Amino acid sequence: MTTTTPPDLLAHWTREDAREHAARTVVVLPVGALEQHGPHLPLATDAILVEEVARRAAAVVPGAVVGPTFTVGSSDHHLPYGGTASLSTSTLIHALTDAVESLLLSGFASVFLLNGHGGNVEIIRLVARDVGIRRGAFAGSGSYFQLAADRLEAAGAGDIGLVPGHAGAFETSMMLAVHPELVRLSSVPHRERPAAGWVGPKAYHLASPAPFRAPDGFSDSPDAGSAERGAEFLSICVDAAQEALADFAAAVIARAEA
Repeated sequence: MTTTTPPDLLAHWTREDAREHAARTVVVLPVGALEQHGPHLPLATDAILVEEVARRAAAVVPGAVVGPTFTVGSSDHHLPYGGTASLSTSTLIHALTDAVESLLLSGFASVFLLNGHGGNVEIIRLVARDVGIRRGAFAGSGSYFQLAADRLEAAGAGDIGLVPGHAGAFETSMMLAVHPELVRLSSVPHRERPAAGWVGPKAYHLASPAPFRAPDGFSDSPDAGSAERGAEFLSICVDAAQEALADFAAAVIARAEA
């Protein structure tokens, strides 16, 4: 059989492609959400952005292919605002576990869960850890905004709002860079910056009965974002994800060829 380069998206492969290439391929599974993103951003913002980062990063990593995006995540904390679909923690763990294990059983070298939603952060780690132990396989996970956190800080992303925040300046900027037609510019809200600054992440986990400064449903002032900053943030996130995927894929392929 003549070796050919399969498509960049796993969904476009045939079973013959899988038979020939799976053992040397890392599947990147983007994990997003379907939830309210203020009055101006689409419900699928997290899924859209993580899929974009995954496609751009995986395109330059030998042996990586992008699998189907999980478009519903753990979003119960957004239910009070409406416009949200959510899976319980246990259901999402089971769904991701089944997806990862089935790909491994189908012969793929490994799977990397690339996340774009804050509510999924702990979940993807648990899935990758448990599957890796149970199957004796490499299983990776990471959230693109955490992989790029230091670089985003150095680029001044935190000067305009929270990173990643929720439907604030960061995500609004990213969406303006990727899909400006989906941003309702006439509805982009404004919120005055608190005297003490935006409240950033804490060393402990905080579960609040009124997240995102109810009733607005966004973390900081979206109108501080721009397409120019979004393009810069996107490039930073893609570079960080690409480096993580390249490092992970190299370890996986080296093991497969040993």
